[in-house]
Formats: sequence, structure tokens, C-alpha cells
Amino acid sequence: MNEAVSRQTRETLGQVIRKPPLTDALLSKPPFRYLHDLISEVGVWG
Repeated sequence: MNEAVSRQTRETLGQVIRKPPLTDALLSKPPFRYLHDLISEVGVWG
């Protein structure tokens, strides 16, 4: 993954998300549960 994209993603999502951690490894190839936790944290479900 491009380092600039990774950094921008962490900075942007880091303003909204505290948990789960936004690491390069998880962002580059996220498991389904990680994506679920991110979406739940943002509150997209309602």
C-alpha cells in the first residue's frame, strides 16, 4: 500500500475512530471482522 494513502487514511479515520487500531497491516488487507468493527464504530448502521 502506498504510504501516503495509508497515512491519510489513518489521519482521516483517526478523527472518528478510536477502536479498533488503524495499523498499516490491518488497513492493507483487512479481515471481515475488522471492517465490521470500523463500520459499527462510525455508526453507519443507524
